Amino acid sequence: MKSIKRFGLAFMFLLGVMAINAQAQSEELINVKTITNKAFKVTNLDAHNSVDGIKCSIKANEKGSIVFHPEEQYWDLTQWVFLSLKLENLTDQSLRFEPVILYDNPRRGDKFWPVNNKHIGFLKPNEILDYNCVMIRDKINTPDYPQSSDFPQMKGMPDGVILNYAGIDARHIKGLKLTFPIQDFDREVTIKRLYKNRPALPELYKNNKSAFFPFINKYGQYKHANWPGKITDDSQFTAAMKKEQQDLKEHPGSEEWNRFGGFVNGPKFDATGHFRTQKVNGLWWIIDPEGCLFWSTGVNSAGRLEIPTPTNGREHFFEGIPEKLKENTHLFAKDQYKHGLANLHRKYGENSDKEYVATSLRRMKSWGLNTLGGWSTETVGEHPEAIKLPYTVYINAVSPGINEKFPDVFDARWKAEVELKIKDKAAFVKDDPYFFGFFINNEIHWGNPNSLVIHSLEKGNDCAGKIAYLNLLKNELLIKQFNELTGASFESWNDLLNTKVSPGRLKVAKLKEYNVKHYTNMCELYFKTTKELIDKHAPNKMYIGCRWHGNHKNKINTTVSAKYLDILTFNAYENEVEFYPYPAKEIDKPFIISEFNFGALDAGKFFTGLGYASSQRNRGEKYNNFINGALRNPRCVGAHWFMWANSTTAGRGNGENANCGLVSMTDQIYYELISYIRETTYQMYNYRIGQ
Repeated sequence: MKSIKRFGLAFMFLLGVMAINAQAQSEELINVKTITNKAFKVTNLDAHNSVDGIKCSIKANEKGSIVFHPEEQYWDLTQWVFLSLKLENLTDQSLRFEPVILYDNPRRGDKFWPVNNKHIGFLKPNEILDYNCVMIRDKINTPDYPQSSDFPQMKGMPDGVILNYAGIDARHIKGLKLTFPIQDFDREVTIKRLYKNRPALPELYKNNKSAFFPFINKYGQYKHANWPGKITDDSQFTAAMKKEQQDLKEHPGSEEWNRFGGFVNGPKFDATGHFRTQKVNGLWWIIDPEGCLFWSTGVNSAGRLEIPTPTNGREHFFEGIPEKLKENTHLFAKDQYKHGLANLHRKYGENSDKEYVATSLRRMKSWGLNTLGGWSTETVGEHPEAIKLPYTVYINAVSPGINEKFPDVFDARWKAEVELKIKDKAAFVKDDPYFFGFFINNEIHWGNPNSLVIHSLEKGNDCAGKIAYLNLLKNELLIKQFNELTGASFESWNDLLNTKVSPGRLKVAKLKEYNVKHYTNMCELYFKTTKELIDKHAPNKMYIGCRWHGNHKNKINTTVSAKYLDILTFNAYENEVEFYPYPAKEIDKPFIISEFNFGALDAGKFFTGLGYASSQRNRGEKYNNFINGALRNPRCVGAHWFMWANSTTAGRGNGENANCGLVSMTDQIYYELISYIRETTYQMYNYRIGQ
């Protein structure tokens, strides 16, 4: 009896400790059960206090919002990872909500502009849900996070403080706006809690740094946390393989698809044996080699699981990295160790990196992905017909350059390099019906007419692009006029040619008319040259662009490109692309989103990536929402997820250490995400045609 009593007391003590620990993981921002309506502002919805929180009512076919503000000027969330909400859906239909964190960023001064940090969440019928709003923080606020010096080359730090080139200032949070967009039914939602969530510093790191390091185990995973799918012993790989075999058996693929992933039961068009594009009833489509409608649902880096991790200067991060020996040199590259490749060998045995391509192709068919996007394996042609899928090849050719990522297109050496690389790839793709298209370069720094002129003038007298620009000016201006416009004092055009002009010395904006003309000429030559070389060495194969990103896409380069590209491609880390503004409306040409994703911080990773989600489930919900929106866009003909596997936990060279994958670095499948992908893509043709 005493032992039972002691057990009961111990159990009650344990529950108390757990409750204290749980409470320590979060703190209220506002007590929603007691606040007055002065603490929040509503637009087009009814909100009032209830015993459970703030009850909001929104009418059908209307949009409503509620904004919470702190009692003082700001909430300081510096030492917290999330701003979180607990919501209850009081209806029997699925409901969408959109939280936006409002903030100031004083350290940016006049150069501050708010970043798009809108989240999108979904409540199931009658569901209560905790939703975590991720705070990607502006790198200018790094001094708020002294721990950052202990984690170099990592955008996300344990347990999830993210410092990026653009983001919010967590010290100056001035509110949370919660919007309920238009839906065709009356909605009732209770906001049950508004709170700051997950401390920014791991408890062990805060209390005992020496015990915290190493913090990455032999599998490349975070040591000091647990989550579903974490590998702690090699024997777990066997169980994972058995689970996958059953899953593949239960999900053989979409019945809508033919062998290429095209619409098998849809209308038929000319079958050319190649992929091409065609506009049908106001919608742009890809037409597959058999003449079927095709929409490209793809993934980048398919078939690859290397996960190289830089180790130099960070050796204390890791445990279990073996000594480099003759028999394991394939696991090392310069100062990097390939955790992913090591895990493949543990899971599948030696030479598994080659066999993994076939595994990936089988998965893609089951998961509802019909295209191997950029950076993927290019050996699809070596595999049996039954598992083949359309694939792309990537060519990088930016040397010699005007800047670090824009080639000097007037230089014959650049054309020679591009031709050599296209010819090499064409040798094995030109006759393959599964070959989808050529990417040439990635995220070129197109800049603008003024910036590329500045880069050109920095060069010496052997720069072909500089010579071309000066020849253009010579036909329009005298050197005296050039000097008057730019504030220069060159004695002759030859003097300017032989001078490496330092940035800021000249007022090049005064030459806007000529700069635009030169920029247009460069764009024209870039796309014309590459298109002619593809047609020469791989006729009838698609040219699918340069994967524009950020503000490097503009009306000039996209307009010129439309004359030569079969499909324009954009890396777009957006929530939605149904109304994507590129290319401009007057350019009647199809496009593919060549990169997008959503990551979460609930699976041992520290960085979400540029696309973010509250959880693994929310990653899937946002995938579904993104693809369905893309299917409704009449010019969008595909979207490719970035990427196959998570990036390294410790950060690769550029600091990325995101939960961006369909699989983890131990090849564990994110089944919740995959279930949403299947739900979306298995029925995508009927969905697109039915809109």
